[in-house]
Amino acid sequence: MDITDFLIACIPILSFGLIPVVATFLGGKPVEQSMGIGLGSLVFAIIVFVVKRPELTPHIFLIGLLSGIFWAIGSVGQFMGLQYLGVSKSMPISNGGQIIGTSLVGVMLGEWATESSKIFGFSALLLIIVGIVFTSYKDKSTGGQLQWGRGLMINLVSVIGFTLYVGILKYMKIDGWTSILPQSFGQILGIFLISLVFFKMQPFNKPSLKNGVVGVIWAVGNIALLLSQARIGLAVAYPVSQAAVIVSVLGGVFINKEKKSRKEWIFTIIGMVIILIGLYLIYLSSLHDAAS
Repeated sequence: MDITDFLIACIPILSFGLIPVVATFLGGKPVEQSMGIGLGSLVFAIIVFVVKRPELTPHIFLIGLLSGIFWAIGSVGQFMGLQYLGVSKSMPISNGGQIIGTSLVGVMLGEWATESSKIFGFSALLLIIVGIVFTSYKDKSTGGQLQWGRGLMINLVSVIGFTLYVGILKYMKIDGWTSILPQSFGQILGIFLISLVFFKMQPFNKPSLKNGVVGVIWAVGNIALLLSQARIGLAVAYPVSQAAVIVSVLGGVFINKEKKSRKEWIFTIIGMVIILIGLYLIYLSSLHDAAS
């Protein structure tokens, strides 16, 4: 893997990291925030489709549609998890679960084939998860009771959704440019069905439209993720993208004006350093894979 491939894999760090920051700033319910992402990504996908003109067979369209539906499950679940457990408890569970899930899928599909790449790869996963926990640390407060049962369940569902959203495309060997349009249709369809069945509401409203800008931000990161996973592997590309928690934390402080105590800043800085070390080990694991 050359440095260009790795830099492309790092684009989702900024893109995905800004999503909770901007969505929180704009406001809205979980399904409205997710629908905003879906609508914004549809506009982006149409532009990409017109420019790239990829071949869309019924098979590709169906797989892309399913990928988008899986993403909808993951996205709504992630936003709901924040309500049940709060950012400091929910995001480490969500990000860590996604890293484990997608990495295992990548390994099952033949990535990290050498002993050296496995050592570097799984060591990197452990460091990234530990770094996320440190980065998301918060002092104990006198807030309301956390709903651990619901929070863990919805995060598990979210992790499965996000894992399948990228895993099915990798398994079917469908590239990002080809899948992006049917995937965006699947996002909107999935959120619409979730809204009607579970929330008894119609998600096409003003808050959803406001969150459309979040969809463009997501779409840039998504296409970079799908392109990089095709070039450097799912077990490398997705864990790298989850370092977005660094951007989320900094954005929460400097954009959303969240407060951090001295102890929280110490944990945050330690966590960021650990995550960066993990990213370097991910890079080394890909080099050993390429050398095999």
